[in-house]
Amino acid sequence: MANPYPRKEAPVYKEILIWLLIATTLALANWLILNPGGIDGTGIQIRGLILHLLFSYFVFTHILILVAVYRATLYRRLAEARIFLQNAAGLLFAFVGFGAGMFNLQWFGGFVFLWLFPGHHFQFSVIETLDYWLIVFVAITFIGIFAISYYTMRLNLKESYRIHLERERLRGELETARVMQMELMPSQAPSMTGLDVAGVCDPAREVGGDFYDYFRPDETPDRLAIAVADVSGKGMKAAMTAVMTSGMLHAAVAGGQAPDRLLRLINPPLYHKSDRRMFTTMLFGVIDTRNRNFEFVNAGQMPPMLLRNGEVVTLAADGPRLPLGLTNEVPYSSTTATLRPGDRLLLYTDGVNESMNPDRELFGTERLEEAFATTTNIPGSSEALAHIRSRIDRFTDGNEPHDDITMVMVTVG
Repeated sequence: MANPYPRKEAPVYKEILIWLLIATTLALANWLILNPGGIDGTGIQIRGLILHLLFSYFVFTHILILVAVYRATLYRRLAEARIFLQNAAGLLFAFVGFGAGMFNLQWFGGFVFLWLFPGHHFQFSVIETLDYWLIVFVAITFIGIFAISYYTMRLNLKESYRIHLERERLRGELETARVMQMELMPSQAPSMTGLDVAGVCDPAREVGGDFYDYFRPDETPDRLAIAVADVSGKGMKAAMTAVMTSGMLHAAVAGGQAPDRLLRLINPPLYHKSDRRMFTTMLFGVIDTRNRNFEFVNAGQMPPMLLRNGEVVTLAADGPRLPLGLTNEVPYSSTTATLRPGDRLLLYTDGVNESMNPDRELFGTERLEEAFATTTNIPGSSEALAHIRSRIDRFTDGNEPHDDITMVMVTVG
């Protein structure tokens, strides 16, 4: 797939123009030193200026080629090195180019001189003009430093621009994932005689794959299925897996399957269609208000809590608790708990008990049980959830959550 955010490269011709400007400036400076009176309009002076320009362009072509070789071979290998080493290596290549240009100027100079000044004798020797060329060499040093520094600055700007685009892409992906995640949640609580149900999912800054949902497993008005799930990983991949899992749940619930049979049904396709490094923890249960029981299966999710007469107990599940999508076949088994009027169920993901304060201390199961127990005198499930959420917020004291906080509460009437 092509990158929708390509790097913003400056055109090559701009860099060539900079080198051309430097070479022209040096040629003009050298010519003005030899002709302090400026141009007098004679053809000899103009041809002398052209000769200086051609000499300078010839030498700078060598430098430009060697610097290009440096960029293509060593620059990225030295990317982790100190800037001094990067510049020193670039200057070394520039000096080699300068030396090669000066050496070749001995034959190129004679050829160009013969073309511009036919019939005149020209003899060029680097050794005989060593002092002069040493000055030029120093000038080339400063130019080389400028050129390499300029190129380094360009690379840094391009890398900053690339990082900016990548951050924008990730921000857009996370926002899309957040929208997808929120659309999985029920828009309103189910209306059932004898049950007061409320749910909440507060996504962390890095969107995860938490979701909860309610289902009517058959046409009877006295059965309600509840799922609380957490997809491993973050971002778009987790959100897409959550969407796929939710779709499979809806399709399987329509068949009126028992909780253990339902999870055994959706586990194989999740295993085959999900990334091998991803899995989904889920607690799926069905509340029957007629028989007042809660039949559930726990596939790697936090065990539900039951509040009765001010006491909190944890409902342990029978059978294996492997997450969905981890292996092809898992013999899930249902567990049934008897409910009484006034009982309250709390289903939650690990983002609740793993909430962390600024001292990196976890909220923990004990604090959650204590907070849950204090909801005994709070009549509504929604208000009780808000109370637990406020206890978590006071504990974390503004610390940024690292995982989604998802809870579903059911009060039996």
